[in-house]
Amino acid sequence: MTIYQANLLDKKSYASLLSDIQSILETQKKRTEKVQNLIKVQTYWLMGERISREVLHDEERASYGQQLIKFLSQDIKISVRQLNVMIQFYRIYPIVQHLSPELGWSHYLVLISINDPNIRRFYEVKTIANRWTVRELRHRIQQNEYQKSCKDIHIEVLPPRQIPKIQEVVKDTYDFSFLELSENYSEQEMEQALLQHIGRFLIELGYGFAFVGSQYKIIIGEQIHRLDLLFFHIPLCCYILVDLKIEKFCDRFVGQMNKYLTYFRERECYPYMKDPIGLLICKEKESNEVHYALGRLNEEIFVAEYRCCLPKEDELSKHLNNFILPKVTFRSRQLHTLKKIPIDMTFSIHEYKKVANISLATARRDLKELVEQKKVLRKGYGKNTVYKIVE
Repeated sequence: MTIYQANLLDKKSYASLLSDIQSILETQKKRTEKVQNLIKVQTYWLMGERISREVLHDEERASYGQQLIKFLSQDIKISVRQLNVMIQFYRIYPIVQHLSPELGWSHYLVLISINDPNIRRFYEVKTIANRWTVRELRHRIQQNEYQKSCKDIHIEVLPPRQIPKIQEVVKDTYDFSFLELSENYSEQEMEQALLQHIGRFLIELGYGFAFVGSQYKIIIGEQIHRLDLLFFHIPLCCYILVDLKIEKFCDRFVGQMNKYLTYFRERECYPYMKDPIGLLICKEKESNEVHYALGRLNEEIFVAEYRCCLPKEDELSKHLNNFILPKVTFRSRQLHTLKKIPIDMTFSIHEYKKVANISLATARRDLKELVEQKKVLRKGYGKNTVYKIVE
C-alpha cells in the first residue's frame, strides 16, 4: 500500500468519524433543548400556581396582588409582565398533567394569547399532531386555519402512533394564496404551480402526506387516464388521489373519481394497505349538491374548495350564512293545540297527545320542535317530564 493510499484511507476514516460525532452532538443537543424546554414550562407553571394561591388568600384587597407581584419582580429579577404571563398560563392550564411535553414555552406563549378556549384547543391539538414550529403555528393562526376547517368535530389529543380519522386529515377549504396564477389560469397551470411549490402545498395538506407523482397514468381497457396528483398518507397507510377542478363541483366528478379508486383498490394497492381515498379540490361547491352526489361514497370521496386569495368580508359573511339553520315554520296543528291549553298550566306528553288527537310518536316530535324553538319550556326528566307554554 502506498503512502498516498494510506493517507486516503485515513481521510475516509476521519470523515466517517467526524460524521458520527457530529450526529451524536446534534442528537444530544436536541434532547437537551427538549428537556430544558420541558423544565422551563413546568417551572413557570409552578411559579404561576404559587403566586395565584398567595393572591387568593387576600382577595378582598385589590391592590395586594399588584404589590405582591411588584415586590417579587424586584427580588427575583423577573419583569412584572413575565410574572403576569406565568399567572395567566396557570389559570388557563390549571392542571399540570394537561400540559404536553411536545409543546415548548414559546408554543404556550402563542396559545395563551387566544381567548376562545375552543379555538385555543384546536391549535394546540393541531400543533402536536402536525409538529408545527412556533413560526408555523403563528402563520396558521394568521391564516385563520380554525375558520377554514369549517368542521364541527370533537378534537382529542391522539396518543402516539394512533391512526387519525380521515375527517381530521382532509380539510373543507385549502389555501392556495401562495400560488402566482394568471387571471384565466387553466387546471394544468394550477397543477404546475402547485408542483413548483410542492413543499408549501404539503404543509397546507397537513402532516402525513407524501408526494408520489403527478399525471399518474391509469390504463383501463385500451383507454389511458391521468390522475392529477397522487399522495400516500403515512399514518392512514393509504393512497390519496387528488383531482383538481377550476370550476364548481359537478356530480360527474364523482363517477370519474370512483373509477380511479376502484382501479387503485384492485391494481395498485398492496395487501397491507387500506383502501384509497379520493379528494376533489374544486373552485366552489354547494353542500347539498355534494351530499346527494356522494351518497354512500361519503367515506371514500371528499370534496373541498380552494382559495387563491383570502375572501372579502361580504363573501365570508355569505359563506357563513350557509350554516345558519332556516327559520322553522310551525305546523298549524301545533299552534292550534297550544291555543287549547291554558297558558299557565303544565301538561304531559300524553295530555298534549289527547288534545291534538295524534299518535304518541307525533306528539313527541311536535314537543321536541316546540322546545327547540322556545315556544314550550320542558321541565323534569323521564316519566316526570312536563311542559309549559312560554309566554
